[in-house]
Amino acid sequence: MKEMRRTANPVQAARSAGYAHPEQEAWRLMRTPEVVARVQAEVTALLKTDGARIGVQTLIEIAGDPKYPAGARVMAGRDLVKLSGVGVDVPDDEKSPDQMSRAELEAAARSIRSKLADLDNVIDVEPAPKTSVFD
Repeated sequence: MKEMRRTANPVQAARSAGYAHPEQEAWRLMRTPEVVARVQAEVTALLKTDGARIGVQTLIEIAGDPKYPAGARVMAGRDLVKLSGVGVDVPDDEKSPDQMSRAELEAAARSIRSKLADLDNVIDVEPAPKTSVFD
């Protein structure tokens, strides 16, 4: 599991574990629910430890370095404030689509479809032509 965590390569992990046919064993093992669950748990643990540390350190570096563009520094600073819990959270409807999760995107799409459907029920009335007392 250590090799799999280090390389994210099932064949390399099987080779390091000493399997005679690492390609076949990697294929077989990665179809075993217990192995897949353990790999997912290892990856999740890695993301929550090293990934979080690296991500926060990168945000700190970007936010504090004037060599980065102002927009990148602002976004990094905003993310750091949100992660720290110090500032006011930005409501989900103010997120740009690239910052939304799949669930948030689907909810936004449902909301937009609902608003479009409501507009379909509105009767468009053409305004009466403007007339004046001089016509």
